Amino acid sequence: MQSNIEIYAPARLYARLAWAALGCALLSFAAGLQVPYAFIGAFVCACGAALLFWLAGRPRIAVGDTQFSIGDRSVAWREVKEINSTRFVSPLVLDMRLTNSRRKRLIYPGEPERIAKLMYQLRRSSVQATFDGVAYQDYWTWNSLGSAATPGPAPGPPVRMLNPDDEDEIERLYQRLKTVGHLDSRSDSKNDRD
Repeated sequence: MQSNIEIYAPARLYARLAWAALGCALLSFAAGLQVPYAFIGAFVCACGAALLFWLAGRPRIAVGDTQFSIGDRSVAWREVKEINSTRFVSPLVLDMRLTNSRRKRLIYPGEPERIAKLMYQLRRSSVQATFDGVAYQDYWTWNSLGSAATPGPAPGPPVRMLNPDDEDEIERLYQRLKTVGHLDSRSDSKNDRD
């Protein structure tokens, strides 16, 4: 038994939304007895409720030091060869390729913070895997470079690099450049000769 296990259960929001969709389906069905077109809404709400109940009933994901488990199926970290993300972020849908050309689809309907933590743990522990075609070492190298460029807290007031007299001189030169078009009188004589 592993000592450090993180459990990822489906979010309760999916079950609540499923019950709400089921209630809408029943109301639409009742309205369909009066207006037949309401049966279309009842069918759509019933399909949505079924999908949401299926997502709410997904098995828990347990992530440990040597393996992760989806329900009662366990996969060792050394078996994971490839993790490819899909367009779905919430719920999280990942296509995984394991050793011996086995494939596994991981579906996790959780809160965004828990999804991000699960993704981090999957990527950190799968040392022999590629992530969307990027090797483990390259992924973490680029990730560390990208995180260094993220803005931190707001900087303090700017440091004055010029004293007020220098600022006035620069402003005067700028105004002269703006009106005359150049600052040096020698460049004027060179242009006249050409």
